[in-house]
Amino acid sequence: MKELHCIVPGCQWHTRHETEAEIIRRASEHLRETHGETVIRESMLETIKANIQPEKGKAA
Repeated sequence: MKELHCIVPGCQWHTRHETEAEIIRRASEHLRETHGETVIRESMLETIKANIQPEKGKAA
């Protein structure tokens, strides 16, 4: 299981899933719905990918 905490400073949102693709989909949806992003730029996707981590307390 992998997890991601929102890339926007101060936001407490997070998600967990088995696949990076689903985490990226959820994070993109969150950025649109919560933070009003209308375009998910390549730099945002790279930041999301770089911040996906193994779930705390568990091995990858």
